[in-house]
Amino acid sequence: MARAAGQEPGSGWKVGGAVARFKMSRRQVLTHGVTAAGALVTGSAATVAVSRWAGQGEIPAASPSGALLDDASRLNPTAVRGVLFAESSAAATTQAVTPLLRRIAAGEDPPLAIAGVRHSMGRQSLLPGGWVLDTRPMNEVSLDSAAGVVRVGAGATWREIIPVLNAAGFAPKVMQSNHDFTVGGSLSVNCHGWHANHPPIAASVRSLRLLTATGDVITCNPTENVEQFGLVLGGYGMFGLILDADLDVWPNAMYRPHFTTVPTRDYATTFARQVRAEGSRVEMAYGRLSVDPRNFLAEAILVAFAPDPDTRGAVLPLTSPAMPELQRAVFRNSAGSDLGKMLRWSVEREMAPWLAGPLSRNSILNEPAAVFADQSTATRDILHEYFVPQQRLWDFVEKARGIIERGRVELLNVTVRDVRQDRRTALAYARQDVFGLVMNFRQEGTSEAEDRMRALTRELIDAAIDVDGTFYLPYRLHGTGAQLRRAYPTWAGVVAAKRRLDPREVFRNELYNSYAG
Repeated sequence: MARAAGQEPGSGWKVGGAVARFKMSRRQVLTHGVTAAGALVTGSAATVAVSRWAGQGEIPAASPSGALLDDASRLNPTAVRGVLFAESSAAATTQAVTPLLRRIAAGEDPPLAIAGVRHSMGRQSLLPGGWVLDTRPMNEVSLDSAAGVVRVGAGATWREIIPVLNAAGFAPKVMQSNHDFTVGGSLSVNCHGWHANHPPIAASVRSLRLLTATGDVITCNPTENVEQFGLVLGGYGMFGLILDADLDVWPNAMYRPHFTTVPTRDYATTFARQVRAEGSRVEMAYGRLSVDPRNFLAEAILVAFAPDPDTRGAVLPLTSPAMPELQRAVFRNSAGSDLGKMLRWSVEREMAPWLAGPLSRNSILNEPAAVFADQSTATRDILHEYFVPQQRLWDFVEKARGIIERGRVELLNVTVRDVRQDRRTALAYARQDVFGLVMNFRQEGTSEAEDRMRALTRELIDAAIDVDGTFYLPYRLHGTGAQLRRAYPTWAGVVAAKRRLDPREVFRNELYNSYAG
């Protein structure tokens, strides 16, 4: 039987001393509005209490059945029937979990949800009264350098994978922009990141193995079990347990960033000229939109990374973020402060170009997202993401600006990502080349704030759909069923496939429960 789980341990620490003594890493300059540079300017983080990055990949100790779990929203406390841990290998996990699958199919146990680090925000990895399978012990990593492929267990985090690739001169081809996510979660949401000129991660999957509702292990790839392949990638755990996957890798290299500030209405044209143009050497890129109230969403910075050809495939030092508590302090200090947002934007626009320097692809990715998370008991960070055709970016932003300004919800950050057309997954959000706009809002933990966020979300979804765009499904389940079906016209077919392939609904979660009716 798989092991039972408990709550993740946590601890706190304090950092004190003069800000001027802190040394910035290159990554600090390139992320979160150059918050470290802002600290040097303001001295606002001289003494800061912060929480250590929760998790650090540790496996929680055992707890009794009926555990109360939550996800990254901290708005979904969920009493579950129990939590099971995967085993270290796919074979052992299959042996441990299959008896439960049979009991669920027979109606003797409630359904099963699949979880990694639970970075989703709408119970996509949870099921009230159901079982939850934590995949993290299934974290084996094996690199085939000659074939340019890495086989990873679904519970492996990118934090565990990057050092293995780095030691051989490789890097992930596609992943999120931070490393504290499991591969199974990344595949289940069909993630994307700062990698320019690439579709989402599904396009980098050569093959995967799936434990189905019947307890069978099948291989899925572009030529074998093709239907399941397209359903499982971006399928949010509805079609079975991903055991492991073979992923394409990319040569590591030193990258040099180039910064361009433009009006947001000109961002798409500038991006096409600098990144999409024939002969462009850019391999990673992201944009940032201003949340400075003086030019709210009307100004943008494009950061484009081109590799040094002489370093391609070289074994390079893998750096970790220096003084993450400093970055966190200044980012958090901009919350609730127009002055803080003004300062962040001015520093990022004026100082970043001469502060930033070369950094390897792996080092750019070697940072957790959780270091910036809101640890307050009163407020939460809530993510949205909207995908819009690249030529319609300003049309959407102009609509979104008015919606957010009157919505009484604080916007902390907007990042723009390049996502190319997805031809592989059934629930594709990039049905053409799109920009993904990742929005970080701060929300109070009250029912009134939740109502405002729900209303805001629905307006933003409509604005995205109006420009032939869509919205991302790992976040709060605030969109209506009608909006989901408009944004994802294949949804009905996916639900029909689910009921055909898993008629007993062995695998379930709140995403499915909310929209499958």
